[in-house]
This record gives sequence, structure tokens and C-alpha cells, in this order.
Amino acid sequence: MKADLIIKSNSIFDSVNRTPFKGFVAVKGNKIISVGKADDNTDLADFTDDSTVIREFGDNTVMAGFHDSHTHFIMGGLFKTHVNLADARSEQECVQLIKEAVDRGEETGKWILGFSWYHVFWDNQIMPTAKSLDRFFPDRPVCLINAEAHGAWVNSLAMKIMGVTRDTPDPFGGKILRDEHGEPTGVFLEKATGMATKYAFQFTKDEEKDIMRGFLKAAAPLGITSINDVMPYFHGNMGDLGVYSDMDRSGELTVRIHAAPDLLGDLDEVLENQRRYSSDKLRIDHVKQFLDGVVTTHTSLMLEDYTDMPGERGEGLFALEPIAAAVPEAHKRGLSVKLHSCGDGSARFALDCYEDAIRKYGRNRCRHAIEHLEVVKDEDIPRFGELGVIPSVQPEHMALTQTFAENPYPVVLGRERADKTWPLKDMLETAGVLAIGSDCPVVDNDPFLEIYRGVTRLHNDGQPEGGWNPAQKLSLYDMLRSYTYGSAYGCLRENELGSLSEGKFADIVVLDKDLFGIDPSELIHRKVIMTVMDGNIIYE
Repeated sequence: MKADLIIKSNSIFDSVNRTPFKGFVAVKGNKIISVGKADDNTDLADFTDDSTVIREFGDNTVMAGFHDSHTHFIMGGLFKTHVNLADARSEQECVQLIKEAVDRGEETGKWILGFSWYHVFWDNQIMPTAKSLDRFFPDRPVCLINAEAHGAWVNSLAMKIMGVTRDTPDPFGGKILRDEHGEPTGVFLEKATGMATKYAFQFTKDEEKDIMRGFLKAAAPLGITSINDVMPYFHGNMGDLGVYSDMDRSGELTVRIHAAPDLLGDLDEVLENQRRYSSDKLRIDHVKQFLDGVVTTHTSLMLEDYTDMPGERGEGLFALEPIAAAVPEAHKRGLSVKLHSCGDGSARFALDCYEDAIRKYGRNRCRHAIEHLEVVKDEDIPRFGELGVIPSVQPEHMALTQTFAENPYPVVLGRERADKTWPLKDMLETAGVLAIGSDCPVVDNDPFLEIYRGVTRLHNDGQPEGGWNPAQKLSLYDMLRSYTYGSAYGCLRENELGSLSEGKFADIVVLDKDLFGIDPSELIHRKVIMTVMDGNIIYE
């Protein structure tokens, strides 16, 4: 069989061998037909004819496309196409950035949207209010999502549309911030965020396609060829599987989507959608739900008190009893479950749910996962291997702040617990596999942020010396294999994706250096120079 495309390199990392090798990858149609090594008997000429395109990349690393195991697809598309407030250092600066975008004609929708403000990074660290937005936007609703995606800042018109008054109660698992007179200030936290996004995130099918295109356009230069789309948000699922399927049938999907709708929704409908929409580029094999919030806002479920808030152990974002009942039902139907857990209390609860499902219905094809896993008790780590639960982690969350001195975890959790956070190596050793993702748009989905952080465990100031909890560093091999094969294994596609192997889909990236020949400090600066997805060059 003659190849359409052959990629040659002195540094091919196939996600199987621990070190790269000199050789080539031959592609025919959308499949890999051969992976040849310079020191074996595979002859390049066997796969070439006059029509074969041969690309030589010297010492540049060639590897399988990145598979982001935890992405909020539609939210990520919004993040890529609307105002980014991450660098603002004050409420006023955020408002000015929004005004400038509106003046440039960039915010043309019914709602003005923005992302990634974070009062913790501001000079005064004081929560914003609707008043500053009202000054410039009295006649258009505004909804700005914070950096954790667990909070919304809105103006007064938005609150009017939402029907929020001083008499509106806090929802379960959420909080409406109020002033000294009891009036809502315009900030909604945790599940209360959904009170705003229920209205702000209503899109037509054409608008949703444009949002998807924004994500896909940005993903190609990052070498992302597959994602796990965790669809539930605080107001419900984000994304329409019918729209996804339309994009698939029109040939516009340049990323394989593994959608995970709401665990607490209609599970039989999920199975029907699985039957109706599944293809090589769109799968619905998972369901997902939140258990808790985030450590820094004391909303993660902990087994012991927060150090800086005695008596507080967090609160679930949803009632836990329905989740405990839904997990076995999903397992019985062959639907793998993903549960959001940042605290050690929620991690234990998730493991208990999976154990209960297996006890009731036996082991099956399901590959359940726990997402994030910032804090896990030592005694719970072996249970990942015993139960076959996949740790799905995002190492970049370790660098929440630019400098280690600003890191809030030692204050919130105490030094002893903080120094045991993100036990990546221990979880990999017990589970045998890790799935790596970004949590985009909470973190930008540049894979090299995750790779650098997992290998070095350093903040951007190079501190702490030797890395934060250095015993839990991952090798470059572990990170790259987890970001490819590990994520594919997590969604039952390790026989189709995740390594450069004969018969697998031709999802391939070429990087601008030999990753195994550079200092780890350089990993964060790496770039993709070519992305092949389904046999097609989609970025160069």
C-alpha cells in the first residue's frame, strides 16, 4: 500500500516506547499504515510512489495529537472569541476592556460577554459590583465569568432579566453576594452562576456553530486533535449534540469530540443520542456532574476543616444523594461517569459511588473517572487501581498564581495538606494510567502549560526550588503518554487513538524541538509546527 503522506523525523515519540526514535510515519487516507524505525528492516520505498508527499522534520518531535481529557467545549469557544480579562488588575480596568471591545464592535450579541476576571489578582482583591458596569452599559445586559468559571459578574439590567431581587433566595450550592442593605451586588458564585448563564448563554444553532468554529480554529495550532467535552454547567448542558452532529456531517470537525452530558439528566436519552450521533469524530460514552467547588473559595468538600476557616468543610454544589443513585444507573447502562472533585471528601465520595456501582452490577466496559483531584487522602489512592477508576488531572491548576509566594493553598489547607496536593505520580502508579487535560477555559488549553507544570511542578517564578511536592513530578514520557494514550484509554478509544501505531487514525503533531533533548524549563515555550487530523494537514 502506498502512502499519501510520509512524515520523517529523528525524534518520533509513539506513546509506546519510553524514548523517541529515528524513523517515519506513513499515512494513507485517514489511517496510519506504518511506523518505521531507522534500525529495523522497514523500507520507506515500500510505501512511496510518485504521488506520495514526503515531509522531513529533522530533530523535531513527531507524536500523536494531543487529547485534552477535560474541556468545556462551548465555554472554551466563547473564551476564544470574547473579551479576555485575565490580565486586568482592577474592577475599573475590566470595565474599560469591555467598553473598548464594545466600541470596536466586537460584542454584537444580545448579551455582552467576557471571561477570566479574578478579584484575587486585583490590587485591592475586592469583589466587583453591578454599578461599575451600569455606568457604561445601562441598556445592554452584561455577564462576565470569572477565571475559575465558578462565578458571574453582571449588571443591573442582567439582574432584571434574571428576575433577581433582594428577596431572591440563594440556590442550593450557590451564593448571591449582597451589600449591607441586603441588595444583590451583581456577583453570583458557584451554582448561583447558572442564574445568569441560563439567560446569557442562550444561542441559536448558527451562533453555536460560530462558537465551535472559534474553538476549532484555536485548537489546530495547539496540536489538539481530540477532546472530552464535559458539557454540564450550572444551568444545564452547554452544547447541542444535534449541532455537533451537523458540524460532523458537514466535515467541519477538526477535533474529535467525546461528549459527556449531564449525569442527572435522562440517561436513556443519552443512550439514544449515542445511537443517533456516534461517528469516528463524535462519541457520547460518558456522563458528568459536579460534586464540589474549588479549594480557594472553601467550596471543595474536605474531610477535615479548612485551616483558615475552622468549622468549614465545604458544601456540595448539588445534593449528593441523587448523584449516588445516578452513578449505578449510568454504570448499568454502560455509560462511564466523570465526577468533578477538588477536595478529599468529594474524592472519597466519588470512589464510594463507583464501588457501589460495581458491587451492584459488576464490572463492565465503563471507565469511570474523577476529574481534577487536587486533594486526595493517602489511604484512598490505592482504590483507583482496585476499582479501575481513571484519574483525570490538569497540572496547570497548580500554578493558580504567578508566584509561589502568592499561592493560597498553604493558607487555606495548611502546609501539611498543601504539600500533598496533586499526587500525580502516586495516582499514575496505582491506576496505571492518567488522563491529562486543561479544563479550558478555566486554564488556556495550550498543552505545553500542562506538560511543563507536570514535569517541573514550578510556578512561573521558578519557585519553589525543586518543585512543589517534587516527589510527585511526572517524567516527560509519563506526561506525553498521558496526554495521548491515557486520555484515549479513558474514553475507550486506545485501539483507535493515542499512539503512533499501524491501523490507528492519523492524528499527528510535529513540534518545534526535540522535547527529549531540551531542558525542562524550555517546555513551556514550545510550539506546534504542523497538525494532522484524520489524515489531513489542518495547521502548518
